[in-house]
Amino acid sequence: MKRFLLVLIFCFSMSIFAADSFTQADRERAIRTEVTLQEFMKATDKRFEAVDKRFEDMNARFEASDKRFDDMMNYLNMVISIFAAAVGGMFVYIIWDRKTFMNTALQNARDMVDIQLNEVQKEGKLVELIKAMRELAHEDPKVKNVLIRFHLL
Repeated sequence: MKRFLLVLIFCFSMSIFAADSFTQADRERAIRTEVTLQEFMKATDKRFEAVDKRFEDMNARFEASDKRFDDMMNYLNMVISIFAAAVGGMFVYIIWDRKTFMNTALQNARDMVDIQLNEVQKEGKLVELIKAMRELAHEDPKVKNVLIRFHLL
């Protein structure tokens, strides 16, 4: 921008010098124009500096926003990781508890079967006893009456 204005001033001043009737008034007018252009260039430079400063401020704000966003994302990742670990731990506990429950239930079932087998074996002796009593009932009428009364004959 400065170069353009300087070239413009230079061309303008050359056209003034090329004129045949260059007077003192023309010279003063050229000097005033040059001074005005220099003041305009200074004002334009100040404006550009102000705009640059605003851009720097905006960049600082964006950097602060980016930092806050990164912090929020880190926090969110941390919360998600904790939640995933809790859910994973819960699944491990559920599987362990299920296995423990199944082992306990299986052991209880085995114990019940053993108890029932023992009872059946004992009942086997009772069955033999009833058979013996029935044979005895053929010979003794008192035993026969007792077996009939208990619906064993």
